[in-house]
Amino acid sequence: MKILFVDFKSSENYDFQYMHSNSLGGTESTVLRIARELATEHEVYISQINREKPYHEESIHFIHYNDGLLFKKSPPDRIIILRKQKLLKIYSNRYPDAKLFVWIHNFQKYEALGRRHLVTKSGAKIICVSRHLQEHTDKIMNGPVSWLSRIFTFQYQKAPITFIYNPVDEAFSKNNTPIDKNKLLFFSAAYKGLSMVVKHFSKLLQQDPSYRLYIAGSTSERIRNILKDNELDNSKSITILGKIPREEVITHLRQSFCLFYPQNIHPETFGMVFIEANCTGTPVLAHPFGSAVEIINDEEQLVDARDPSTIISRVLNWKENGRPVVSCQERFKLPGIMERWKEVLELNG
Repeated sequence: MKILFVDFKSSENYDFQYMHSNSLGGTESTVLRIARELATEHEVYISQINREKPYHEESIHFIHYNDGLLFKKSPPDRIIILRKQKLLKIYSNRYPDAKLFVWIHNFQKYEALGRRHLVTKSGAKIICVSRHLQEHTDKIMNGPVSWLSRIFTFQYQKAPITFIYNPVDEAFSKNNTPIDKNKLLFFSAAYKGLSMVVKHFSKLLQQDPSYRLYIAGSTSERIRNILKDNELDNSKSITILGKIPREEVITHLRQSFCLFYPQNIHPETFGMVFIEANCTGTPVLAHPFGSAVEIINDEEQLVDARDPSTIISRVLNWKENGRPVVSCQERFKLPGIMERWKEVLELNG
């Protein structure tokens, strides 16, 4: 079958070569890995808005967005649109026989109801990245408020919604790297509660000044903008790593005592950072909201981010009595997740 992934958002011309030498977001990295696996049995294309020349790598055809609309003689059988439900109208008109899917990675707002009819009219299915995100999306798209859209657009049927977990990269694994008991790591986007994390870290330093916080996941400039009004700005207790390649992230994770993530400002829709940390043997300290409770299978790694004293005592207790023993959960590994993709895309029949 011919399968087309449509990325109308990312400005990066990402591919595997790019991923090895640049910091790449979790969504884009996942697209590459899923597409590569599907390409072992199918003809796979990824269309990108800034791809200047066609490129072929790992049996995947990387093309410009416009070229993805020009398959006249051999149209795609499956089309997976990243995030942008509004594109359903274009693709359903251009390729009326293709099965359509919208792969969402972020929490939807009620304004998404303005595009709900595009989902039902095109027969598309929404794919979420966790059960939590599926339930959140279903509440909006099929809940009581959705009837305002259903009646107005004469589209009364339910919008079909499912979920598939993102697979963890097998490179995130344990080895014999020495652990630094004083090294804490934050490697998410800075807007995901970094300001709150740093405040908790400041209070931890009052109890034990030997700790150091390493911050990655955003550009150094964005991280410094958040730290500029904090007393720890330019402190030797904080090291700004900025956006770093995958291999460096893995090294820092293996060295770190824990992934320090106690914040209740921005919930995760999936929480790949939690899984990647645990797969390297590094425990997580995170607030139980968003998908965290679904993804983290050990209550010892969950802590109320509104309670600084509990956060501090948890870290100090781990340092004195040992960290939780964590490992990679089978449900996030690639083989099982690919079976789920084949099931949802109806590729097994």
